[in-house]
Amino acid sequence: MSHLLNHHLQAIKLVLRRMRMSALSTFVICLVIAVALCLPSLFYLGVDNLAKLGNHMQSETEISLFLKSDISPENTAKIEAALAQHPDIAEYHFVSRDEAWSQLQRKSAGNADISNAIQHLGSNPLPDAFFIQAKSTEPAQLEMLRDRLQRLEGVEQALLNAEWAKRLAMILNLGRQFVLFVGLLLAIVLLVVIGNTIRMQMLTQKSEIEVSYLIGATNSFIKIPFLYAGAFYGLFGGMLSVLMIATMITSFNLSVTEISTLYGSDFKLNLLNIKLYLAIIAIAVITGWIGAYVAVSRAIRQIRLQ
Repeated sequence: MSHLLNHHLQAIKLVLRRMRMSALSTFVICLVIAVALCLPSLFYLGVDNLAKLGNHMQSETEISLFLKSDISPENTAKIEAALAQHPDIAEYHFVSRDEAWSQLQRKSAGNADISNAIQHLGSNPLPDAFFIQAKSTEPAQLEMLRDRLQRLEGVEQALLNAEWAKRLAMILNLGRQFVLFVGLLLAIVLLVVIGNTIRMQMLTQKSEIEVSYLIGATNSFIKIPFLYAGAFYGLFGGMLSVLMIATMITSFNLSVTEISTLYGSDFKLNLLNIKLYLAIIAIAVITGWIGAYVAVSRAIRQIRLQ
């Protein structure tokens, strides 16, 4: 066990020493990996924050619950109690018919035609109403909540304007598919880049590998340093990618904060997105390991056949 551990430690030291000796080429390879990882990560951030921005657009997913004209105060209180206990409702407020009538008269004061039309109505035709904000912005959940509220006793009509939410959901779904497609393409690019890098390293050390076979080295003994090289390329490339993304997010937040302040919003990108950063590094390491494994396996077969 100690012999195996020592072999791995020696392989790691060897790989790091070779990377340090060829620092410029190592940096270039890591930079290519970082840029390739940045692209799908930035697309993912765009889609993810577009979804979060949709959650800020609360008024567009408001459900208007109009009550029947002959509803009793007791029944109105029951509806309010049901709304207060509903797990899918974030908040709500009640507007009485008299309050709605006063608001309509105030808003129409500057328009003579509308004011005359209101005066011809005579009595107040507006109903009592609850205006409800759901916790979710998903169109299906909003429509399900609307249908449930419609069935409450004393409710005349429940209205929901969720067309924008449907369009946003379609855009987000398309965006996620695009991120997946771009990510797969760039993963293939990383496999090729890391694989060719490892293959070139093996070719430059072909004589050493052949000598190692002559003295009884196994395939796994030969592979381990190159597999670590692929993993380290991925690790350093992933860390560089995280640094680049964090820098871009910081720059973006400096610009977007000024715009958000003008519109009374606190929207900004999350700089400490630990899950995303860990995912980038993990994907980079795994991709580097796989690329190295494929390249090493092919190169060893060619060397053994010669």
